[in-house]
Amino acid sequence: MPMDFERDSRRARELNLTPLVDIILMLVIFFMLSTSFIVSESMELSLPSGNVQPANLPDILRIRITPSGNVVVNEQEMARDGLNQLLVSQLAVKPETKIALFTTPGVSVQQLVSILDEVYLTGGTNVQVDKIEYAG
Repeated sequence: MPMDFERDSRRARELNLTPLVDIILMLVIFFMLSTSFIVSESMELSLPSGNVQPANLPDILRIRITPSGNVVVNEQEMARDGLNQLLVSQLAVKPETKIALFTTPGVSVQQLVSILDEVYLTGGTNVQVDKIEYAG
């Protein structure tokens, strides 16, 4: 003979969510206040809209970047160290010198950015970047 026991029906307890919401809001406020926003120094750069051949103007310092990492300044090939010395001397005489950077096929973005950094660190502010199709 099976025994039947009657159980008291228990009422489910309600979980109060107010303290949980308070803690979450306090954590959100803490993380918002403790986050630091980094302001990076940048150089304004306007990129061209199409492929344009370089102009032969004497007051523009034309720098062509080759895939090998060398640069050609006004049709004279030189190493990157020579570019830094040339930029320092050129910008000391005429700080508003216009600088045109030309990339050739095979030049990586990193090569372009490193040359841009070098121009910026030597004081160049009037810079134009363009891509040319160079056969040679």
